[in-house]
Amino acid sequence: MEWPAATCISPDDAGAVRGEIYGSATTSNVKNQVARILSLDVDGRGWPGVGERDRVVAALQRRFPGFRPVNWSDAYEAAAWCLISTRINMRQAQAIKDRMCRELGHETDIHGHRVWAFPQPSRLGRLESYRGLFGRKVEYLNRLAYAAVEGDLDTEMLRALPREECLERLQCLAGIGEFGSQLVRLRALSAVDELPTREPRLMGAIRSEYGLDSEPDLVELEALAESWRPYRMWVAVSLRRTLAGGAGMMHSRASG
Repeated sequence: MEWPAATCISPDDAGAVRGEIYGSATTSNVKNQVARILSLDVDGRGWPGVGERDRVVAALQRRFPGFRPVNWSDAYEAAAWCLISTRINMRQAQAIKDRMCRELGHETDIHGHRVWAFPQPSRLGRLESYRGLFGRKVEYLNRLAYAAVEGDLDTEMLRALPREECLERLQCLAGIGEFGSQLVRLRALSAVDELPTREPRLMGAIRSEYGLDSEPDLVELEALAESWRPYRMWVAVSLRRTLAGGAGMMHSRASG
């Protein structure tokens, strides 16, 4: 893994996105990573067509204009979030993660604004305890760090794998179950046209937005989502944002 870098991003008058890199990472790697994080590596020209086929999606597009999911920085950080956030609420988990970034992560200054990257595997692997982490969470984070050092969490390698093989590898990580493997695949690897099957709050959002009598089961979800192709994950995230708090499906937020 490269030494952490930060990027200051802004659109120019022609609509192109430009970024200034702070750190020693290579330009090509930063460009590719930023494009994936901001879903700019996806051809979005067909996105309006989904709204033309589905009235609920059309309403979501009006509610969230210009929407593209913001994905996790990489598979390693997304998997760490799964471990940190298990069995606690999202506010608590985010506070712990932010504190870890500030105390153990690399700091970068961008125009006088300090931002912190998530701790590198070399730091996480030496962790013996940490305030707010209970049970086997520290042990699992140690093992996750080791897996990252060994290359088992390389984001581009995982993206290149077939869906089932990728999920199987992710579920082999200590503490990462079916829900966690889907979080990593959908929101770090940016599996644009796949659906979460272990996100119960999404089913509640679907019931509410579509005016259903009950929450759909997985068969009903698959049928309903046919009209969302080839952006099924994007629609799922948009639906999840309609719930209290507005957080996207399988919550994520940048550190800083």
